Amino acid sequence: MHRLGFSVLLIGLLTVGSERVRAQQPDTLTPAQRAGVALARLEDGQRVRVRTKGHAFTEGQVVESSASLVTLRRDRSLIAIPVQRVDSLWVRSNYAGRGALIGGAASGLFFGTFLASVCPRECSVSSARGAINGAVGGAVLGGAVGAIIGMLIPKWRLQVP
Repeated sequence: MHRLGFSVLLIGLLTVGSERVRAQQPDTLTPAQRAGVALARLEDGQRVRVRTKGHAFTEGQVVESSASLVTLRRDRSLIAIPVQRVDSLWVRSNYAGRGALIGGAASGLFFGTFLASVCPRECSVSSARGAINGAVGGAVLGGAVGAIIGMLIPKWRLQVP
């Protein structure tokens, strides 16, 4: 009976403290405050797209940013955009992480399976050891190639709203 009570208490605490449950709580920030948080996180030199409330669309590199203002460089000129005018904010990134994950998993699986089938006939190690060596080596090699390919593919991530 004591274990059952402890289990129920533990499951309840994990449920209440989980991010998914907290994500269901109402957002208390105003749109301008959310935009201010996103603007403050921008780094100098980062490529962004900003749509303002008047539906003007601006793309440029961040020169300076704070919670109240972002300054962009666009065609040799500087544009200051206050947080109250920001309707949406997009940040440029790439697929390096996803490429590394896909490349590492695919080539790790391929080389692990390949060496498991080849060893011990052609190798001096067991089939299990060949599978492990192939999976690890393939994952590292495929992850590196996938990350390089992913770095070449740009994407825009929505930060605000």
